[in-house]
Amino acid sequence: MLKTALKPRWIGFLLLTLAVASIFVLLTKWQFEQSTSDQPRSHTITETPVALTEHFQPEVPMMGDQADQMVTFTGHLNPQHSVQVGPRLRDGVEGFWLVSSATVQGAPADNRIPVVWGWSEEQTEANGEELTRLFEESTGISAQDDIEFTGRLIPGEGPTPNTNHFIEPKRTQMLATAELANLWDQPLYAGYVVAETFAVNGTEHVVSGATGIEGVETAPQPEESQVAWLNVFYAIEWFIFAVFSLYLWWRFVRDDNLKDQREAELDELWEQHWKAQELDRLREQARQEKAAAERAYRAYHGSGSDEQKDE
Repeated sequence: MLKTALKPRWIGFLLLTLAVASIFVLLTKWQFEQSTSDQPRSHTITETPVALTEHFQPEVPMMGDQADQMVTFTGHLNPQHSVQVGPRLRDGVEGFWLVSSATVQGAPADNRIPVVWGWSEEQTEANGEELTRLFEESTGISAQDDIEFTGRLIPGEGPTPNTNHFIEPKRTQMLATAELANLWDQPLYAGYVVAETFAVNGTEHVVSGATGIEGVETAPQPEESQVAWLNVFYAIEWFIFAVFSLYLWWRFVRDDNLKDQREAELDELWEQHWKAQELDRLREQARQEKAAAERAYRAYHGSGSDEQKDE
C-alpha cells in the first residue's frame, strides 16, 4: 500500500487533505476558545487597583476586560450634580444610591465620571447643598479636597424611559451615563465608579453611616463561568471533519491499492490460463505431428513390402 500512497497524484491529494484538515483543527481550537471566552478575569487582576486614566479612556465603549476593575483616580466630588438611583439592594434591603459627578485629574477634555458614594434606605429629600453636607459629614472630608477615590469601575446602564428630570431630588431607576451627560450637561465617561474609600493626604476615609448614609460595596464577578456546550459540540464536530478528511484520503488510496492488486491477480490468472492453453495447444500439435509421422512411416514401409512380394 505504501507504493500506492507514493504515487504523485496521491501525494498531491495528501497535501490538499492536510491543508483542509489543518483548517478544521484551527476551527476546533477557535470553538473551544469561544466556549470559555466569556470567563471572568481572575480576582488577582480585578481586585488590584489601577489608575483610571490608564485603564479606560472616555468617549469609547467599555470592553469586557475593562469592566469590574478596581480603579483609583484623584478629583473633586460635586454633589450639586447628583441623582438618586433606585431601588438598589444593600444587605437585602431596598434603598437608593447617591450618585454625584466627580472630576478626574488627567482626563482628556475635562471628562468627568459619575461616582456612587452612598446608600440611603429612604429617598433623601435634599438639594445639592444638603447632599454636600451629607457627604462631608458621612466621610469627614470636604468635597473640595483633592480626593483619591478607590472603587469598582462598572459599565453604564440603559436609560430609564419616561423619567421626569425636572423634579427634585432627581431620581432614576437606571444609572445611565448617557442620560446623566444630558442631565448634568457634562462630558462623562461611559461608565461609573462605585467608590469604597476616599483618601485625602494619604488618609483613607469611608462612609461612616452616622447620618443615615451607608457605604456601597460591589462584589467582583465570580471567576467560575458556565461552559458553552454548543461551542464544545461544534469543536468536536470540526475535529471529526478533520479526521474524516484523512480517512477519505486513506480510503481512496486503499481502493486504488485494491484495484492494483485485483489487476495483478487478474493478470496472473490470465497468464496461468494462457500458459495452460498454450501447453494444450503444443501438446495437441505434438500429438498431431506424431500421428502424421506414424502415418508416413507406415505408408513408406507398407509400400516396400508389396514390391518384395511381386519379385
